[in-house]
Amino acid sequence: MSKDKDAKRPAAGRKRFLKMAGMTATLATRYAGHAVANSFRNSEDKTKARNKLNAEAGQHLAETLGELKGAVMKLGQIASQASDFLPEEIANQLKRLQKEAPAMPFEVITEQIENELGQSLGDLFSELDTQPYAAASIGQVHRGVLIDGREVVVKVQYPGVADSCDSDLKQLKVALRMGRLIKVKKKVLDELFTEIRDRLLEELDYVQEAANMELFRKFFANDDHIIIPAIVPEMCTRQVLTMIIEEGDHLDEVGTQYPLETRNQFAIDLFEFMARSIFDLHAVHADPNPGNFAFRKDGSLVIYDFGCIKRLEADSVNAYHGTVRAAINNDWAAVDTGLHKLGVRVPGSKPVENSFYEEWKPIVLKPFASDEPFNFATSTMHVDAVAKVPEVMIRLDQFQPAVKTAYLDRMVTGHYWTLVTLGADVAFGPLLNTHLDNYQTSNAQGSE
Repeated sequence: MSKDKDAKRPAAGRKRFLKMAGMTATLATRYAGHAVANSFRNSEDKTKARNKLNAEAGQHLAETLGELKGAVMKLGQIASQASDFLPEEIANQLKRLQKEAPAMPFEVITEQIENELGQSLGDLFSELDTQPYAAASIGQVHRGVLIDGREVVVKVQYPGVADSCDSDLKQLKVALRMGRLIKVKKKVLDELFTEIRDRLLEELDYVQEAANMELFRKFFANDDHIIIPAIVPEMCTRQVLTMIIEEGDHLDEVGTQYPLETRNQFAIDLFEFMARSIFDLHAVHADPNPGNFAFRKDGSLVIYDFGCIKRLEADSVNAYHGTVRAAINNDWAAVDTGLHKLGVRVPGSKPVENSFYEEWKPIVLKPFASDEPFNFATSTMHVDAVAKVPEVMIRLDQFQPAVKTAYLDRMVTGHYWTLVTLGADVAFGPLLNTHLDNYQTSNAQGSE
């Protein structure tokens, strides 16, 4: 790398740091001013002012994180699904970050590829599209043809993203604390950020992602409905990942082009992919962004982007299995025990009455409550869950974000919306019970 290039990166890092620090200072000033003004407001005016301030803060956060891309944009995407612990106005603004990011100039992509692979573009590709196939928070994908004729997609990481990861996360955590935007204790927030940092560092290592893809390809090799692209090992580095192209239709196209029977098959594919990943592989694809999935007319599901893989400890899978089974059986004492093991319940906090769990069961387990099909096209689960959020907010001394299952929860929540978009009408109860039974049998045999 030339001296000019070396000089650019620290300068870019300083600019990025100042942008984040400026956002933090702005948010802190706004919320401090709000606190002072509250001394002159009645209760109703305080609520209105707080909601307005949260919406403005959310907009400022979304604009800044989207512009900077990288780790903070990825974290913003995750946070947009955390409406239980973020003000709704902020979570709604952050949902904008779920959409495809603006593309990086092709000359930047060219430079990254040539630096990483050590050859000129012309020596590597007979064709490479200048327009991205997809653009995301930490990198973008370009379609091309190798010199040997193989059609591929090349995932290229944006320059400087890895270097700025720690400082970005530190600044964002400060911003959340100073604005009191996230309603959890400091210790829990620190643990969450540590978990997020660990996953992001793995996601920034494309050699690790290539290994993840091979792990999942091998595990699902005998499932004709799960398609995972093969990698081109000699063209994979920490910041460039080359894969054989596997195409399919985007989720947005499926609802208008596919019959219900095929859409139901997609839903079953997705459920089987999640359940087998949890209970058999003990590792989950934890980025449910619709852009990471494609759909084919034969009913098969193509899965991309294996950077964010959460490996699950056996104890966590056991606790997850036991909690779900207990909820199905209305065993609320066992549910409470399971939630303690998973870290959802605050250690040493007061007991939770059975009625609280009873009220949540028809919401979170509704698709699995019977052997009959559940129609996601008319689902109100999300509406019902949001209506219950105020009850959760006043129980923050009893419940907290679970670090162990944060990415598993992200996967399940994200794919709920995929099933809604598919309009799936499938009997999920028997499917879930089969996996729960198989896991229990497997564990019993393993302990003999």
